[in-house]
Amino acid sequence: MPVSVLLVEGKLDAEVLNPVLGLAPVRLTLETGGSKSSLKPKARDRRQGSAGVVACYLRDRDFDFDPPASAALPVVDAQLETGVVLGWRWCRHELESYLLEPRLVEAATGWSAADYSKELLAAAQRLLPYTAARWAVGIARRSLPPFTELPTRPSELTNEIQLPPDCSQVACFAWVQQHVGAFRQQVEATLDGTVLQASLNERMQRLSGLTAIDDVLIWYSGKDLLAALSPLIATRPEANPKVFRRQLSRWIQDRPQDAVALFPEWQALLVALANN
Repeated sequence: MPVSVLLVEGKLDAEVLNPVLGLAPVRLTLETGGSKSSLKPKARDRRQGSAGVVACYLRDRDFDFDPPASAALPVVDAQLETGVVLGWRWCRHELESYLLEPRLVEAATGWSAADYSKELLAAAQRLLPYTAARWAVGIARRSLPPFTELPTRPSELTNEIQLPPDCSQVACFAWVQQHVGAFRQQVEATLDGTVLQASLNERMQRLSGLTAIDDVLIWYSGKDLLAALSPLIATRPEANPKVFRRQLSRWIQDRPQDAVALFPEWQALLVALANN
């Protein structure tokens, strides 16, 4: 069934994607839904609360997941029990990672794609240790047990109106020590210094081997790359990274068909929205 409402994170997403989604063979409404973690429950609530509304969401990948093997299709982020897709996430790191595409930059600003690509690769090289560190934190964070695994009631209490058989101080305090202690062991194992160093080493090695622009835009934060390019942007007519980003965004808004032609993933997204 075609998607009728697509939730995205913020203002930039809406500005860039509104004209792009206007090319879809179905009519749909684009709405900003806030933080990426809030999009899934909001999309589910919209489906349940409004008859005939087919709500889905699209979020940044960030450091929450490794890049997919193929960047030709948006990645399914969540599905309903029926197997219907509830949400997708970008293949590249975030929306800015698409705005920094060399062909787009050249078309929007006149900055030679060849010259710009060299500067982008140099910026990535400068960011390598920082990006490896961010990835290491992301890997640690995704490995942490969710807070829902530390409930404030004993797990054997299956009825919401139920108490433990022993509510004495000795029994309750012993339960807390055992319960929180087990959770702490999971956390400590994930955040162990040896494990963290292994993640840092692995990400440094992986990022060091990236020589293609597409790979850089998949593995690196677009916002970080934009910040690293700031000294060069300051010498250009755009003068600062926010104006530079705005100009790239405006080019997509003015030429959505040309923008979609640059990214097979965007073309696939339009098809998925019409045939979900």
